[in-house]
Amino acid sequence: MSDGALGTELGTERQGEVDELLDLLLSRGRELAGLVHSRRGAGGLYGWLTGGITPVQLQALAVLAGGDMRMRELARRLGLATSTVTRLVDRLEAAGLAERRRERPDRRSVLVGLSGAGRDALHAVRGRLRALVHELVSGLAPHERGDLLRLLAKAGTALSLSTLEPAPLRVRADGR
Repeated sequence: MSDGALGTELGTERQGEVDELLDLLLSRGRELAGLVHSRRGAGGLYGWLTGGITPVQLQALAVLAGGDMRMRELARRLGLATSTVTRLVDRLEAAGLAERRRERPDRRSVLVGLSGAGRDALHAVRGRLRALVHELVSGLAPHERGDLLRLLAKAGTALSLSTLEPAPLRVRADGR
């Protein structure tokens, strides 16, 4: 998309704000890139925020916070194969974060849910994220914080898995 198209989409009154943001990002780009690409910076921050829980494990915990469910349903919500989710739940169970439970009256049916430790871990992650967000927006006026959070929520909705298209399959020259 060209700069002109962006200006038309946003309206000329917003173009100045976009330009200011871009100037800030470009002028601080080296520092931002260093933080994002630094294993100590990005990895350390992520590790601190999540307590060492991997992104997919954290996503699974967040989904399971809504209640126990069958493995197939968890796989559907995560957008993963059931066999992948089985291994994921194995790791969560080994870490004490999730538990498998038999569903009555059909004892063949297995549900997975958060353990007490899993609920505590998710609560701790949310608390650390809440503190980080609070620190990041503390310099904004209350109405600016509300606007920012509303816009971030809207952007998050736009980036939801349901709107993302799968990456194209790469087929080798020999057809495999």
